[in-house]
Amino acid sequence: MKNTTMNRRTFLKVSAVAGSGLLVGCTFEPNPNLSAPTAKSEELGLFIRISKDNSITIISPTSEMGQGTHTAHAMIIADELEADWKKINVVTTHTIRSEYNTSSSVSTGGNRGIRLWWDRLAKIGAGTRELLIEAGAQKMGVSIKECEAQNGHVLHRPSSRKLSYGQLAEAASRLKPPSSPKLKSKDRYRFVGKPMPRLDIPEKVNGSAIYGTDVRLPGMRYAAVSQSPVFGGEVKAYDKAAAMAVRGVEAVIPVPHGMSVVADSTWHAQKGLEALKVQFEGGATAGLDQEELGRRFRTSLDDMGKTELSGEKVLDLEYEIQFLSHAALEPINCTASVTDHSCEVWGPFQSQTRTLNKVKEVTELPEEQIKVHTTYVGGGFGRKDGEDFSEQAVMISKALKKPVQVMWSREEDIQHDFYHPASRSRFQISLGNDGLPSQWENQQAAGSQWVQDDKLLQILDLNPLAYSSSQHSGLSSAMASAFAPKFKPHYDIEGVDFEQTVVDLEIPLGWWRSFMFQNTFFLESAMDESAHLAGEDPFEYRIKLLRNSPRFKKALELVAEDANWGSPLAEGHGRGIAICNFSGSVCAEVAEVSVSKRGKLVVHRVDCAIDVGRHVNPDTLKAQVEGCVIWGISIATSEEITFKDGRVEQSNYDDYRIARMRNAPEINVRVIDSEHGPFGGDAGLPPTPPAITNAIFAATGKRIRRLPIGRQKLV
Repeated sequence: MKNTTMNRRTFLKVSAVAGSGLLVGCTFEPNPNLSAPTAKSEELGLFIRISKDNSITIISPTSEMGQGTHTAHAMIIADELEADWKKINVVTTHTIRSEYNTSSSVSTGGNRGIRLWWDRLAKIGAGTRELLIEAGAQKMGVSIKECEAQNGHVLHRPSSRKLSYGQLAEAASRLKPPSSPKLKSKDRYRFVGKPMPRLDIPEKVNGSAIYGTDVRLPGMRYAAVSQSPVFGGEVKAYDKAAAMAVRGVEAVIPVPHGMSVVADSTWHAQKGLEALKVQFEGGATAGLDQEELGRRFRTSLDDMGKTELSGEKVLDLEYEIQFLSHAALEPINCTASVTDHSCEVWGPFQSQTRTLNKVKEVTELPEEQIKVHTTYVGGGFGRKDGEDFSEQAVMISKALKKPVQVMWSREEDIQHDFYHPASRSRFQISLGNDGLPSQWENQQAAGSQWVQDDKLLQILDLNPLAYSSSQHSGLSSAMASAFAPKFKPHYDIEGVDFEQTVVDLEIPLGWWRSFMFQNTFFLESAMDESAHLAGEDPFEYRIKLLRNSPRFKKALELVAEDANWGSPLAEGHGRGIAICNFSGSVCAEVAEVSVSKRGKLVVHRVDCAIDVGRHVNPDTLKAQVEGCVIWGISIATSEEITFKDGRVEQSNYDDYRIARMRNAPEINVRVIDSEHGPFGGDAGLPPTPPAITNAIFAATGKRIRRLPIGRQKLV
C-alpha cells in the first residue's frame, strides 16, 4: 500500500455515540484535537460507526449507482479493521462538509470513488483497529503487544480471551487516536483483491432497496413538470383552471423555463399537466436543426485548414460522433421538505455538494439546517451530477409549504438532458518507407461540456478534453493529468501536429460515462486505416508503435491471445482491434462481428484485457467492463440525439434506441495484475466502438467513419 503515513493535515478523530458506541473519521483541520465526546455525529466527518450490538456502519462519501463502490469501501475498511464481514452495512453521508474531499466537494464520478478514497479509508480502518486493540488490552489488563484484532474481536493470544468490538466501542471512544496507523501488507488482505458479492444485492433482489421514487413522507405531494422544448424558452400561456379541475390536483407552480402541477399522486399530477397545456416561446436553440449543426462543425474544421502532405502513401480522413443522452432507467426525481427553519432533500444525487449549494441558494438557509439524503441511484452516468431537478423540488416545496416529490416523465428526461457533445475529427497522414506514420496532422472540432461552464476556456478557445486519450500532447502536464495521469501518448509516432477548436453550442452539455471515448474512436479508426494502407496486420502494426509503452503492449498482446487473433473465421465474419488510455487505465479489446449478405450486423464476441492498476473487487470490475462494452455497442450501432426546430426529436426508448438483450455478445474480461493506479473500469467503453467498426471493415471492406452505424449500408 502506498502513502502509508497520515498526511500532516489529516487526523483521525473519535467520538461516542450517545454513550454507547464509537464513531471514527478524519478531518483536514489544522488542529488535531479530538472532538468532544458529546459531539453530534453530524458535526464530524465520519466514516465508521461501531455499536454495542457489534454492527458496523460505514458512512461512505460516495453514491452507490450500481458500480459497487459501497462494497469496495467496506472491503477496504474491513480488511484493515479486521471486521466481521457479516456485521457490515454501508450508507451515504447526509451531511456535506469539506472534510470528505480534498477538493471540498462531495461527488461521485470519473472513477473517483476508489481512486481518491482507497488510501484514506485504509488509514481510517487501520486507526480504528489500533484504537480497539488498545481498548481491549486495557479492559483485559494485559499488554497491548499480546493482543491482536481478529474477525470483529480483540484477542489476547496467550489466554485466548477475546472481546467483541461492540463490547469495546465505548471505551475506545475515549482514547486518543493514532497519528500514523500501520497498514497491512498486501499478502494479509482477506477481502481486497478477492471477488466479493456486493452488499446491495440482497436489498435490490428482495425489493427493499430505497431509490429516490420510493421515498415517502407524511403529507407528501407529487409534482410533474413541463419545460420548454426549446432550450432557454419561457412560458407563454397555460390553462390553470383546466389543470385545477383534474381530480387530485392541488396547485400549479412555475419552475425555471416551465411549469409544475402538484397533486395527491404522480398520476393525477401528470393528468393535470396534460390539461394545463403549457405553451412556450423563444429559446436559445430556436430554429436549430441537424443541417445547421453540420454546417457549424464543417465550418469549424475548414477554418483550421488542411496541410500539404508529402509521400506516396497518404490518407485524408474525417470521423464524426453523435450527440448522446444518458437515458438512465431511473427517471429524474427528487423529494424535498422545506420549512422556515430547515430543508431536507432525498434523491439519486451524484454531486451532494452541488445539490447542497443549490438548496442554500433557493432556501437562503445556512448549511447546518440542510440535509442531503442520497438514495440508491438507478443509473447516473454523469446526468445526476446536475442540480436542476433538486432545484425544482425545493422551489415547489417552499412555495407549497409541504413535502413534494418531483418525478420527470421519460420524455422530459430525454428532451431535457445535459448531452454528450458531438464532435468531428480530421486526420491527414503520410506513411514513410517503413509503412509507419511520418506525418500525422489532426484537427478536431467539438462541443465541450467543460468549456461550456468555464469562461476562461471559452476565451482561450481551449477544450482540454481534446488532448486526452489521444495521440497528441500540448497542454501542461498538470491540466492533462486531471484526465490522463502521467499523460503521454502511447503510440510512438513522428510528425504529430494537432489543432482544436470549440464549436459554440447552445445545447446543454454534460459529463458522460467514459466521457473521452470519442478520441479513442477517432484515433483507433485512423490507426486501422494506416495499417491497411501499409499492408500490415492491424495488431502487428500497433505493436510496432507501442514499443515504448509496455503497459499498452502487454494489454494488446494478451487480448489478441484471448481472442485467437489471426485464426480463421467463417465467411462474413471479421475481427477488429482497439486500445485506449482512459484516465490512466489501459484497455485493449477485440470484437468479432458478422455482416450478412443483406447487411445485418451481429456482434458475436468481445474480448477485453484491462489494466486499472490496483483494484479492490475483481468481480465488480469485470461487471463494470461488461456494462461498458454493452454501452459501447449501443453507441456504435444505434444511440443518437438529433435536433429539429430547436428541440430534441427523440422522446423515449422507442426512438432513442439503446442496445437490448438480443444485442449482447459473449464478453470475456481479463483483469491484468498491476501496481499502478488505482484508476477505473470505465476504460472498457472507449475501445468498443472502434473495435466493432474495424471488425466491420475486416468482414466487408466497408469503412465506418460516422457514428452511429444506424442505417448505413454495410454491403
